[in-house]
Amino acid sequence: MCSYVKNVSPVNLFISFRYIYGQKNGGFGRFVSWLSMLGIMLGSLGLIVVLSVMNGLENQMQNNILRFLPQAEITSSQYRINTHDLPRQQFTTIPNVNQITPLITSDVVLQSEHGITVTTLMGVDPNEYDPVRDYIYWGDLNDLQAGQYNIIIGYQLADQLKVTVGDKIRLMVTEASQVTPVGRIPSQRLFTITGIFNVNHDINRSLIYINQTDAKNLLRYPADTITSWRLFLSNPLNIESVTNSALPNNLIFKDWRLKRGELFQAVKMEKNVMGLLISLIVIAFNIITCRCRLQYPPSISSPHSLLVLEKQGEVAILKTQGLSRLKIMLIFIIQGASSGIIGTLLGTILGVILALNLNDLMQLLHLSFAGITLPTLVEPKQVIIIIIGLLCLSLLSTLYPAYKAANIQPAEALRYE
Repeated sequence: MCSYVKNVSPVNLFISFRYIYGQKNGGFGRFVSWLSMLGIMLGSLGLIVVLSVMNGLENQMQNNILRFLPQAEITSSQYRINTHDLPRQQFTTIPNVNQITPLITSDVVLQSEHGITVTTLMGVDPNEYDPVRDYIYWGDLNDLQAGQYNIIIGYQLADQLKVTVGDKIRLMVTEASQVTPVGRIPSQRLFTITGIFNVNHDINRSLIYINQTDAKNLLRYPADTITSWRLFLSNPLNIESVTNSALPNNLIFKDWRLKRGELFQAVKMEKNVMGLLISLIVIAFNIITCRCRLQYPPSISSPHSLLVLEKQGEVAILKTQGLSRLKIMLIFIIQGASSGIIGTLLGTILGVILALNLNDLMQLLHLSFAGITLPTLVEPKQVIIIIIGLLCLSLLSTLYPAYKAANIQPAEALRYE
């Protein structure tokens, strides 16, 4: 590669750009070169826009779902740990962890006079951080005082059970059932609804909140016992950086993948498939569908090869004037790569602008439906990978035609001139 760079002279650059922008350049060859550049531009634009929308969807799901679910938990195989034996300070060195709070959780049966359903109990300490605090529009998390047996539920759950603030609702836990003379009876208790929160449809139906002490009594936990230490992560999708950490005393990790792993895996797979599909379309457009099947030379069969065919006479003259094979190759490499560079840079700029203003453009064209907006998130690393990938593709597609141009025999090329 260093020898190639050293051999790039003003003569190579002049001839290369003359082949691109020269007025006497063959019309059809120039058309194919511009068509190839257009394909790369549209490919980079499509990749950036589609991946930005998929990134935005993934980020929105992370904020709306994983923010409220336990992102990661440290617990034992019995799903109980003692806070005195295993204080939270032991786990502050785990990477990607912003905060650690105690948590008591269990699947419970929720019953009102108008219905019954199953949901997940979250026993929290009102003095500790919890993201649902900012989404309680009726009541407050501080209303969950120990011994008062108050409860905060989601909007959809309250609508389903036809209850509101001040109503009584029964919680039943089959895991904490007791054997009595009349059979096994689950632990149960009446709670008073003191608050309603509204996050999104999924969380509103799947989580309820009570005081941690009341949760201990309902689940019949011993003193100083919790279900787990709840970990709030800076990047929940990078869960492997947490779960790969070593834990003492046979403790284990539980994370969001147990309940929402399939959903996020499907989104990730869809993003990868969409990126691969558009990449294949770009490759097909620039290498397969635009291939020019020519009779001479029979082995040249790409858009860039058409220019080689048109210029074989000039190449033969340049070789008779003493231009080396390497410099001949560099002429066509520069000519072919320049189209890829221009197309990639234009497509990247337009793609980023379009991704950042996608919703405004959709409203302008009246393509938005019922005011629904598409979440977009442009990731610089992805943009850089797209640029590098398309530039490499453009460069690789020029190597073979340039090699064939360097091997043109002047006597053969000029035989019928």
